[in-house]
Amino acid sequence: MPVLPRDLNPVASGYQFDEPGGVLRTEVAGGAPRYGLDWARGTQRFQVTIICNALQFSVWSVFYNWAIAKGSIAFDMPLDSGFGVSPHRVNIVPGSYSSARTGGVMTVVSFVAEAESQVYAMGAADAAALLALYDEYGAYSAALLERLAQFATVDTLVLP
Repeated sequence: MPVLPRDLNPVASGYQFDEPGGVLRTEVAGGAPRYGLDWARGTQRFQVTIICNALQFSVWSVFYNWAIAKGSIAFDMPLDSGFGVSPHRVNIVPGSYSSARTGGVMTVVSFVAEAESQVYAMGAADAAALLALYDEYGAYSAALLERLAQFATVDTLVLP
């Protein structure tokens, strides 16, 4: 599986993504519309921007044209689909790629990447537990989870 070459990371200011789809809406005469779930999973489209110097752009060009065959071969790249930046398997949506040289030596590469959110790795029980934890502790949930991770992976491994 190809991996995006190191130091070629999406910039946060040019980073956005859409919803995964799968929801249907039907108009009802004289009443509220009805909604239903057509499918439970789906890919999201991420607008990705990578700013490259001359060397990075040459590496990107080789990677794009040879390693991933212009985006037709899936590859791993760091994205944030809601759980922090982590590797996602992506494809480049055909017709979305562009690159432009800035006034200097930098080249801005833009494309739409399609990937599945990491939320689908979570089971229904895990999702319910996370929502309950957040309802109970609010903004302090992250601190609690970090402290539990510290306890489970570091503190309990120390032998007296």
